[in-house]
Amino acid sequence: MSESVVSSIAVERVLTHPGVQPARHSLRLSWWHGQITALDSALDDSPAVSNPLAGSATSLLAMPPLANAHDHGRGLPTLAFGAVDQALELWIPALRAQPQVDPYLLTAYALAKLARSGVGSVVHCHNPQGSDPESLMQEANSACRAAQEVGLRMAFVVPLSDRNRLAYGGDGQVLAGLSAQQQQAIRNIWDQPPLPVAEQVALVPAIAARCESERVSVQFGPIGPQWCSEPLLEAVAAASAAQNRRVHMHLFETRYQREWADATYPQGLLCYLDKIGLLSPRLTVAHGVWLRPDEWHLLAERGVIVSVNTSSNLRLRSGLAPLAPMLKAGIPVALGMDGMSLDDDEDALRELRLTYALHAGVGLDVAVTPAQIFAASMRHGTRAVTGLTTAGTLEVGSPADVLFLNYGSLSEDVLPDICDETDLVLGRARAEHVVGLIIGGQPVVQQGRVVGVDEAAIRTELIAQAQAASAQVYALQPLVRSFQDQIRRFYAQGQHTQRPAVAQEVTQ
Repeated sequence: MSESVVSSIAVERVLTHPGVQPARHSLRLSWWHGQITALDSALDDSPAVSNPLAGSATSLLAMPPLANAHDHGRGLPTLAFGAVDQALELWIPALRAQPQVDPYLLTAYALAKLARSGVGSVVHCHNPQGSDPESLMQEANSACRAAQEVGLRMAFVVPLSDRNRLAYGGDGQVLAGLSAQQQQAIRNIWDQPPLPVAEQVALVPAIAARCESERVSVQFGPIGPQWCSEPLLEAVAAASAAQNRRVHMHLFETRYQREWADATYPQGLLCYLDKIGLLSPRLTVAHGVWLRPDEWHLLAERGVIVSVNTSSNLRLRSGLAPLAPMLKAGIPVALGMDGMSLDDDEDALRELRLTYALHAGVGLDVAVTPAQIFAASMRHGTRAVTGLTTAGTLEVGSPADVLFLNYGSLSEDVLPDICDETDLVLGRARAEHVVGLIIGGQPVVQQGRVVGVDEAAIRTELIAQAQAASAQVYALQPLVRSFQDQIRRFYAQGQHTQRPAVAQEVTQ
């Protein structure tokens, strides 16, 4: 769209500050050069006006778009290749059975579904299919191209890891009892030698130089403390500070990660992460299910974002994150989908409702307010992607990122003006109500369809490629099950809590 043309649309209702201010009615929303220029009945002074949602529903509700502050771009749901819902530690090995498909298709389809459900920005924690730097570079190119074509704001998180690749603290013990042939087969698939720390860290600015753009940024991605050595974590902390680059990391997703951390860092894992400078406003940690009260306050003091992933934690038996206490402690909480929405539909509006329903409070107690849940999804979630603090509202001068819902459909059986628009969104909005999505002033979704890519064709090709590669999926199943049996025994016996001698020396 030409920058000399003002875009403008009449909107029946606008939630400029969702959960904080009531909706404003009968406004004309205008934007130019990617910024909102007017929220009133008057048009901008520019000589031309266009409506990028022409032909859409006449009764519209405009609001800021949602953000997905933790995702993996799972265009192919894990159930599609037999990775059924179970404890995370058993589920992760099954992910290696994913058929080899075009990484562009995976990301484009995942982002298209998110866009249709109202997501304007997403943290994409990349799961590489290849094991060498050049493969990762090519996959990064493909994923970032998909983001550009779909039109969302995306943070590409470069995966970094170099320890505990088979089990937390027990790579040498978890395979005990298997034949030498089985042990070698498992190591060949799940325990490839990592790159040296310096080479891993250097990959991040290298990928950024090739892939970053106005809408795509690149972040450091130490996968999690249990999977990253102390030299790697310290190198990431130093590089993040030097480059002013964001970091995204899993933290305390499961009970077994908590137990490993307590055994390995008796003085406290977060105390160590704070000591090396990793805890800062540049950091987002995902999950936080097993965080403790003293850790809530430390994260709040350091300005760390915690991305809560409700459906994923339910499906993978991790538990419920302490969302309300974290908010009370002052943590900037965000919401993520983790590529594991409850129905594999990637419906961010449904995820918003589920999270709110589970954490809003019991009886007369109010634990989480609508304002807080919208801020988590819109303001803090977008900051986890872009680093900007200006998201989450619609105001003159703000980025022209706007979500449009079909208010007529949303409220067709509701008595006029009996319900606040915020209550309707939290109570029943779904992806099917999304009419349009504008990001940076450019249309991403029109009349419920993604305009930048052919979503149906991508889905068809993705499924065809997966089916063509199905032989490898079936062939790997016996080894996956054998490995899972060993993992189940390892954690049941508490072997992950045996404090390593090296860790004692480092942490004392």
